[in-house]
Amino acid sequence: MKKILYLLPLVILASCSSTEKKFIKVENIQTVHEYKNNPIIYSLPKTVVSVEVTAVNEISVKGPYSMYAHKYLGTDDVITENSSVWYISNTEISSYPVKDSSRTFVVESNYPCSYNFSPEGFLESVNAKSDYNSNNTYYQEKQNLNIKEDNINKNQFNTLNINRYETVFDTVLHVVDADSIFTAVPTANKQIIRKSIDEQAQELANQIFILRDDRNALLVGEADNKNQPSGDALKYMIEQLNKLEESYMSMFIGKKIKIEKKYEFSFTPENTKHIQTTLFKFSPEYGVQPKTSLRGNPINIDITNLLNNSVEQIFEENQANIIRKNKIKPSFNGIAYLTPANGLIRIIQNNSAISEKIININQMGIIRYLPSTLMEDTNFKAIFYPEYGTLKSLN
Repeated sequence: MKKILYLLPLVILASCSSTEKKFIKVENIQTVHEYKNNPIIYSLPKTVVSVEVTAVNEISVKGPYSMYAHKYLGTDDVITENSSVWYISNTEISSYPVKDSSRTFVVESNYPCSYNFSPEGFLESVNAKSDYNSNNTYYQEKQNLNIKEDNINKNQFNTLNINRYETVFDTVLHVVDADSIFTAVPTANKQIIRKSIDEQAQELANQIFILRDDRNALLVGEADNKNQPSGDALKYMIEQLNKLEESYMSMFIGKKIKIEKKYEFSFTPENTKHIQTTLFKFSPEYGVQPKTSLRGNPINIDITNLLNNSVEQIFEENQANIIRKNKIKPSFNGIAYLTPANGLIRIIQNNSAISEKIININQMGIIRYLPSTLMEDTNFKAIFYPEYGTLKSLN
């Protein structure tokens, strides 16, 4: 009898345990004061906008024989002074996700659920396996985009086959004392004299005309003489002659050098209808500058929330008004996820858009919750797009 009385409380406890009510409660971590039941904590993703800017420094270098270009070549298309100017050649807009601390949730539940997370730490699935593969390169090692520069010598031209000196022979009479008789003996005298700039320019111009004659001879010879090179051989020879002529001509008309640099800027927008702010400064003289610099004019990033005043937002606002008006006590929420929001990103220079793109901006999306009753089904499965926090499939 004593044994029966001793076992009775254990039976009652077991019975209570087996009939324990299942529940799930999801709350923002900022409103939770204490944790129970070994909670799961996860964050929805927040979008960071990344802008890669390609800036080009175009340098014009005056040729050493520029003043003789018209005299010997008959051309006035000449760079007359050295100059340098910067311009933006391209901008690329992309994005990557980070954890949103303001949308971090605590999940308390006694349902026998399994949770899967992406490598970035975002919720990937509940009670299911997904085939999701992160292609997010921002979590991989990135190269420094601010050091790419062509290895170009901006101050020198190619060394050309110009003889800047000439050898002059003349005859000099030397007086010789031979047996007390003074005799004038002619002697050859060798002198090396540096050519003038005009003479050097004339010699180089002559070489250009010779190159052109050689090229024309090759082209004409292809039609008249079977022994002349043809096909790829002829094409290669013509290309080499063209390159050599271009190098010689640069001594007269000058040359333009382009140096390309890339910069990356990141901006994390807030959940607002519209925002515009300075991303960096740009100057034709100094190129890309920090936004705090006094040099240059601002290059702005402009973001418009396209979800604003949309059907989804109006629906959510109406539902919230109904709950407030009827004083409906909300039930416990299930898993929190996002309704995607598109944002129009524009890069503004001098009040004009030089680049624009529509991308998903997670923090501008609407937070929704799966009904907690769904998890009562033992076959419940949910799969998410972890980088966007949106629902992919639900069983």
